[in-house]
Amino acid sequence: MKAWSWPLALALSLCWTPARAADPKYGPADKPIAAPLAKDNAYFRAAGRRAPDFWRLNSFYVPQINGYSCSAAAVAMVLNAMLNVDRPRGDQDQNITQEELLKNVKGDWQALLSPSGLDGRHGLTLAQLEAFLKAGLATYSKSEFLVERHEAAASGDRELKELRRALSENEKNPDDLIVVHFAQDDLTRAKGGPFPHISPIGAYDAARKRVLIFDVDREWYEPYWVPDEALLKAMAHETTAFGRGGYIRVSKLGILNAP
Repeated sequence: MKAWSWPLALALSLCWTPARAADPKYGPADKPIAAPLAKDNAYFRAAGRRAPDFWRLNSFYVPQINGYSCSAAAVAMVLNAMLNVDRPRGDQDQNITQEELLKNVKGDWQALLSPSGLDGRHGLTLAQLEAFLKAGLATYSKSEFLVERHEAAASGDRELKELRRALSENEKNPDDLIVVHFAQDDLTRAKGGPFPHISPIGAYDAARKRVLIFDVDREWYEPYWVPDEALLKAMAHETTAFGRGGYIRVSKLGILNAP
């Protein structure tokens, strides 16, 4: 993809991927922040390791369909992982695709992720991500879900403790998933940012305090581990167009009563 040369355009764009120079992937060679899963996967080979989120999301891992559609890719992964893993499905049952998701969910989501954007703007804020995720669940399921938005207003010790608690609970619970809104370049060290971005969390290694990001920017990245403290700072990175990031936690509750 081509790099944008206008700072304002960059500030108003979510997920846009910069042109890459000949720098080491994931940051300085002597001290990278991120560790790609292909080179660091011992966590999943430990005896008795369940890691339910990893296996659910991995089954539906997709790339964003354009430079702005990270939210659609992340939400499609979450919906498929929440709705299509355990239910019986026939040969006629399709997976939820980004294209169908954007077509079926009402609102400005499709316009915001299009090449032309909406009023010069591309991508979603954390609040918009929450709203469209709720709309996607309502569109494709009669079940009831709890959708919680957590803005990363700061990155201090208290916030890190709370994030670690949420990640630890999420790792043990097969009935919830987390999507993060963060500054991608804070973790990958890509030049030209900030690049606000959205992707699901695949796992949390509490012993090593590391988070696995299922980055949907698959033209450039694979899943990678980052320190939980680094992720918190990337979520708390404030931009003019999108404010601060954070995370959305989706939990299964039950079946809605029929009218």
